[in-house]
Amino acid sequence: RGGQLPHHRAPPDGVPRSELLEQFRDPSGKMGARNWDLHDLTGHIVEFSRDQHGSRFIQQRLETATDEEKELVSSEVIQDSGSLMVDVFGNYVIQKLLEFGLQRHRTEIARSMQGGVLDLALQMYGCRVIQKALEVISEAEQVAIVNELKGSVMQCVRDQNGNHVVQKCIERVPAPHIQFIVNDFGHNVLDMAKHAYGCRVIQRILEYCVDE
Repeated sequence: RGGQLPHHRAPPDGVPRSELLEQFRDPSGKMGARNWDLHDLTGHIVEFSRDQHGSRFIQQRLETATDEEKELVSSEVIQDSGSLMVDVFGNYVIQKLLEFGLQRHRTEIARSMQGGVLDLALQMYGCRVIQKALEVISEAEQVAIVNELKGSVMQCVRDQNGNHVVQKCIERVPAPHIQFIVNDFGHNVLDMAKHAYGCRVIQRILEYCVDE
């Protein structure tokens, strides 16, 4: 089921779609009454993840998917996880897999972030994936992500996307592993108290690190 179908004509946005995705997007066509499931998308999970309607379908199905179906989705998206994390629709599929996938899927996604955490933190969709990951991955995996922000804390704090990642680190990662964030802030606290994003990070520090 699924299989590699030929690509259809290019739609107005210029991105070629496979015949399977065209069929999925056209409920009035001959496949309109089809009862789609995740197995029907075999070989096309990444393509569907990048499509507005396909992404929404995968997200919905993952909430009630069997382990086999979760494995199917993970096996395909992990190969392109880097690009999907920063995709307008693909990032939601990665987030949903983090939330409803198996623990090994979370680990695979966390590992795929290694070496690119700062870039993800500063990107409008990637920052959301990191935040979701920090909520569900193991402490060791959290530490691996947080450590990539060393030397770039203030850059993240001043960034409209990165500041959310720093806040999530403070909220979710055990205090001993984020002491460097608090230390960096100690040298800039007066300026940051007046900064639109910095003041939010200060609030998180006061909430979660006040006893440290």
